[in-house]
Amino acid sequence: MQAIVASPQALAADLELFLNHLHRSTLAGWLQTVADLELSFTQVKALQVLVEREELSVKDLAEALTLSFPAASRAVEGLVGRALVERRECAADRRSRLIRLSPTGREVSERVLDARLEGLEAFVAKLPAEERDRLQAALAPFLERTRG
Repeated sequence: MQAIVASPQALAADLELFLNHLHRSTLAGWLQTVADLELSFTQVKALQVLVEREELSVKDLAEALTLSFPAASRAVEGLVGRALVERRECAADRRSRLIRLSPTGREVSERVLDARLEGLEAFVAKLPAEERDRLQAALAPFLERTRG
């Protein structure tokens, strides 16, 4: 039996179909969670950046989100007003404000991430056991590289 070697273009097209299907089939629960939490997409993205980067300036957040400073500042203001983000003056530059997740913000971030995971769990639960095993085996080499 000969191994099939996919062209990068063919594999990319297949991945696009798969990811679009995965996105559509798992999005509803995640969107409902975001709506229930009354968060904008910009705020969700800001929370995710803060999960990954502990503390940063509003300017750095704007750059990470590819937003203007005023747009990032408005998103942060909304998060501060809901006690999801804490803001403090930077000791090195008093004109700059540093932000970080509050404990409540961390909980909200976890709820958003859990909603995505629940959608993925529902998707894989519908797959026959053999397909789940093959999918996990196909992902294993990639995951080893990304974890290492």
